[in-house]
Amino acid sequence: MLKKLFILTLLLPLLTYSQNKINYKIFYDADLEQNGLKVQVDYILKKPSDTISFYFANENWGENNLFNSLTISKDENPDISFENLPEKNKIKVRMKTGNKVSLVYHIKQDFKDPNYKIFNRPKINNTFFHVLGKNLFIVPVSFTKIPEDREFEFSLEWINFPVKFRLHNNFATQARVQNIKTTLWEGFYNSLFIGGDYRFYSFKIQNKPVYLALRDQWQNGFTDDFLFSNLKKAIQSQRDFWKDYDQDYYTITLTPTVSQKDSLFKGYSSTGSAIKNAFMIQGTNNPFNNKSAYLYLLHHELMHEWIGNKIQNKNEELNYWFSEGFTDYYTYKNRLRIKDISIDEWLSSFNTEVIQSHWKNPQRNIPNYKIKDDFWKSRDVEKVPYRRGAIFAFWLDNHILIKTHYKKSLDVLMRELLKVCTEKKLRFTDELFLNTALQYLNEDITYFFQKHIISGVDIDLTKEKWIDGFNFKMIDNIPQLEIDKGKKVQYGLN
Repeated sequence: MLKKLFILTLLLPLLTYSQNKINYKIFYDADLEQNGLKVQVDYILKKPSDTISFYFANENWGENNLFNSLTISKDENPDISFENLPEKNKIKVRMKTGNKVSLVYHIKQDFKDPNYKIFNRPKINNTFFHVLGKNLFIVPVSFTKIPEDREFEFSLEWINFPVKFRLHNNFATQARVQNIKTTLWEGFYNSLFIGGDYRFYSFKIQNKPVYLALRDQWQNGFTDDFLFSNLKKAIQSQRDFWKDYDQDYYTITLTPTVSQKDSLFKGYSSTGSAIKNAFMIQGTNNPFNNKSAYLYLLHHELMHEWIGNKIQNKNEELNYWFSEGFTDYYTYKNRLRIKDISIDEWLSSFNTEVIQSHWKNPQRNIPNYKIKDDFWKSRDVEKVPYRRGAIFAFWLDNHILIKTHYKKSLDVLMRELLKVCTEKKLRFTDELFLNTALQYLNEDITYFFQKHIISGVDIDLTKEKWIDGFNFKMIDNIPQLEIDKGKKVQYGLN
């Protein structure tokens, strides 16, 4: 009996480990456009069964009906039967009773190119693929019910991909065999997998690699040198600002949605998203490419590595005034700090793109709770937390400078928030923020915060106190910041 217990004790960790381990084989096909990426998933069950359900997201990052990109055939799975249940994000599988399951499926592009409005659906053709991890890999439904901080082991084998078909993702570059140990939602499913005719550039910060992956020949001055040099400058400056060099591996991808010399529409459209160990940019490659918009997007999305990722919202949209607003504020301030823009350019941008745009927004006074309801439904509502939060950050930065006689700024508070959230494993809340601000202002700003951030009442910028050299005046019923060139403005840029 004792011997049996001893053997069981040895086996239990192995059984638990096998349940948290899953294997994938991804196969190259000469006609990826027609056949898509073929994936074989192999999994060992906790105990013998004749059924298992796999999770596949039917909606992800604004894209709906993603089951349209998933194909499972009886020919490739002769020993099983299956049922797709998109409304439940589920694939139900029936098989011979056993403790192993193997399923083959294909992920295909389900829309016609070019389409500048589609960013997050699988893009797969004979030249390249660009697929989010959540849209490429299915997992047992049981994985989705395990605590979010639990790590799994995902084994990937990329089979028969030509050497010239470069492979890259959030976890490794050019690897044909990968063993990825990470969480599901914030790790494996918060990722991007690319392959094909991408060009790669890299550099190191404190001996840790940073990659840029891009494809196609970009127009209007978007040379590889312009893109890469500005990327290096932005990443180095932000890590220096946070005094944080812990990221062992980081990658940036730049992929066109539309490439042509004459645009289908006379405009420029781009988007960026921070993901695990990375961020991805997608945009139109046409004569309307906008360098200023690219640099804004670059600095904004990189800042999310800290504001929004390491300092993570507890209440998501309710905290967007911080994660988006303060990110926007530092998008402008850090570019000024590293002399990427002049003080006059900073002033013009902040007045026009933040303050003026906010005052002209018909939804600018919407209460914070309604932002949660309508953020994904209305462009006007979506922009409110960005600008409201940025204006509040500017107010707070000035008041910390004044209260501490220019010895401290909002920069110091932000680095303290980073330390508290990472070391104590806390998520960002309004209460945490207000308690931290209290230490720098020696006064409770809860009423001010409730009035202007939560209730949405405009801050009367012309009546507030500002550091020496800053002043607001009303122009066409919109407050505008002015700088007294005769004074030395101590804006806390060191």
